[in-house]
Amino acid sequence: MTRRKLQGFNLFELLVCMALFSVLLLLAAPAVHSITEIDRAKQALVALDRHLTLTRLHAVTHQTPVTICPLVNNRCTHLWHQELTVFTDRDERAASDKKDVKLMVLSGIRNSDTLDYPRSAITFKHTGTLKGFGNGTFVYCTQRLTGAPIGLALSVSVVGRSRLRETKKCV
Repeated sequence: MTRRKLQGFNLFELLVCMALFSVLLLLAAPAVHSITEIDRAKQALVALDRHLTLTRLHAVTHQTPVTICPLVNNRCTHLWHQELTVFTDRDERAASDKKDVKLMVLSGIRNSDTLDYPRSAITFKHTGTLKGFGNGTFVYCTQRLTGAPIGLALSVSVVGRSRLRETKKCV
C-alpha cells in the first residue's frame, strides 16, 4: 500500500490565483457600481411609495385628511429632496399647525441626487383619493460613474395608486 502525501498550494500557484482574482475584481467593480446607482434610486422611490401607502391608509382608517410633504417653517415646499413629513392636515392647507399631528418623517435623499414633484404637497382625503384633479409623477435622478444620467419615476394616480418605471427626464 502506498501513501500519498497531501500538499497545499505552493507559493507560485497562490500568486497566480491572487492575480486572476484581482483582474476579475477590477473588471467587475464598475458593473457593481452601476447596479448600486440604479438600486439607490429604486430603494428611495420604493420607500417613498411605502410612505405614500401608509399616508393613504391612515387617511382612510382615521377618516381625516393626511398630507406628506417637505416642511420648511411648518409649510409645504417644493424641496422634495429634503426629509418628508407625514401629518394630519385637518384644514387641508398643506401646512402643519397646532391642530395637526406629525405621524412620521422620511429622511432626505443623497445630496448628489434630485427628487422632483410638480406640487408642494400630496394630501389624501378621507376617501383615500388625492386632493386635486391630476396625477403626479416623482422623478428621481442620479448619475452613473461615467456622468450619464439615470432616472426613475414614481407616478401617483388620483385614486392613490402608484407605479414605478424608468424615465428619460433626467438630462
